[in-house]
Amino acid sequence: MRIPSLLPALALLFPGAALAQQVPDGASEPSVFNGDFIVVGAAVAAIPSYEGSDDRIALPVAGVAGRLGGIGISARAAGVALDFISERAGSRQGFTLGPVLRYRMNRSGRVADPVVEKLGKLKGVIEGGVVLGADRKGVFNPHDSLAFGVDVRWDLSSRHSSMIVAPGVSYLTPLSRGDVAGLAATASWVDTGYARYNYGVTPAGSLASGLPVYAAKGGFKDLTLGGFLAHDLNNNLTDGGLAIAAGAMYSRLFGSAAETPITRLRGKASQWFFAGGVAYVF
Repeated sequence: MRIPSLLPALALLFPGAALAQQVPDGASEPSVFNGDFIVVGAAVAAIPSYEGSDDRIALPVAGVAGRLGGIGISARAAGVALDFISERAGSRQGFTLGPVLRYRMNRSGRVADPVVEKLGKLKGVIEGGVVLGADRKGVFNPHDSLAFGVDVRWDLSSRHSSMIVAPGVSYLTPLSRGDVAGLAATASWVDTGYARYNYGVTPAGSLASGLPVYAAKGGFKDLTLGGFLAHDLNNNLTDGGLAIAAGAMYSRLFGSAAETPITRLRGKASQWFFAGGVAYVF
């Protein structure tokens, strides 16, 4: 299974998908990953209350990944991506192309900061678009994978009516027959509409919260680095079953995401995420 633009959120929240990607195509021994398979993952994540918050909340998450009928399924944070390019048996080089869909919840739920809360809740945003990528297997050892990819998404719900571009690179490698590790780095660029919707402070919002008026602009939004460790509970990645994982992710906000008073005065540009979860491979 390829790694289409593997985001740190995928590695942290759905470790089973990463386990699947470590099994080499055409392995001599029987493997649950040689044909169709499904990975169901669930986790608890400690994340910032909103983009730019210095308050952390606990959030349950779940998702699926796998391959059905030659179509790859990869999890996204509150979303999914599909890969319609079939793999060639025994090939070390792969490519990814398919649709991506995700739901962005920024400030649509509980906001821990009482001042930011006075700005009012945002409506959730449905983002859809396309994922493009390429990966290489057997880079440093016979079973590792290095992948590059980019998600290009648009607001389908007409909240901010703009575009998000999120390139990423990931590396996954088995540490033993039952253990796997992953590293990932991503960045994102957003249009002005996205920035104004998430980081702007209107005169009405300023009056309600006491924060200064702020006109946000689009541009480079963040750089994120993450890593995880996962362990198959029967010490055999190839036969499926139950696995556990834990990971951490650091994100640094830039541009309007960091300069808005929502972040600069009430939060911080450095964001930490932690997660632990389980996955089952069918």
